[in-house]
Amino acid sequence: MKSKIIAGLIALTCLLTFSQAEITTLNEAINKAGRQRMLSQRMMKDYSMIGMKIRFGDPQQELQKSAALFSDTLKDLLAFAKDKDKASYEALQEVETLWKPLKKELLAPPQKDKAVELFKKTNQLLAAAHKATNAIAATSKESTGEIINVSGRQRMLSQRLASLYMLKVWGVGMDDTDLKKAMEQFSAAQKKLEAFPKNTEKIKEGLGAVKKDFMFFEVLGVSKSKKYIPSLIARSSNKITKKMNEVTKLYEDVK
Repeated sequence: MKSKIIAGLIALTCLLTFSQAEITTLNEAINKAGRQRMLSQRMMKDYSMIGMKIRFGDPQQELQKSAALFSDTLKDLLAFAKDKDKASYEALQEVETLWKPLKKELLAPPQKDKAVELFKKTNQLLAAAHKATNAIAATSKESTGEIINVSGRQRMLSQRLASLYMLKVWGVGMDDTDLKKAMEQFSAAQKKLEAFPKNTEKIKEGLGAVKKDFMFFEVLGVSKSKKYIPSLIARSSNKITKKMNEVTKLYEDVK
């Protein structure tokens, strides 16, 4: 019971960290647009956990809050980009077109036979959100614009790793190809972040903590063992996401 309470608090703290407010700066827009990528994967992870009746971390509540946050953030991003950059605004409109019908499917009672098709749809949403993030980041003249984008993407990859692991546990017929690829992408981006010359001591400390949690994925994520531990994977992914959100926020202030 105690572990479930702790897990729920971690998830809730992570979501509260992603509080909503009007977007006022370009770096903030890049950060929040990048967060949409993460939310697409977190919702798929939660959908799978609910389908398997795993209650660790209260995936039902997390899914509902993530969906609401995605909708609110999209509205704020559209308002921010409308009169600033045509390419960014049009990319965000593509996200909106995909999101409206997908939201209903994600919030419906999970069905195992629809999981793979839903996974493909969340991948389409992820691609659209990534395109929008890159479009917004491309308007930045600061050196930190790209690194905020890369750092923010790590949040997505941590949730994608958990999502793919849950689908593996659920036994919907997917192999480890996407899981291995996500691990390689996370590792490569982590090295790029660690090498960034303007990293502050707080950023270095945060990246160090994330590196330790990621080692857990490397050991267990593609293990051939049939002894699955979805609750620990969910907990680690949320810890990484929370820490990378803090790091990404710190990058907003780097000049």
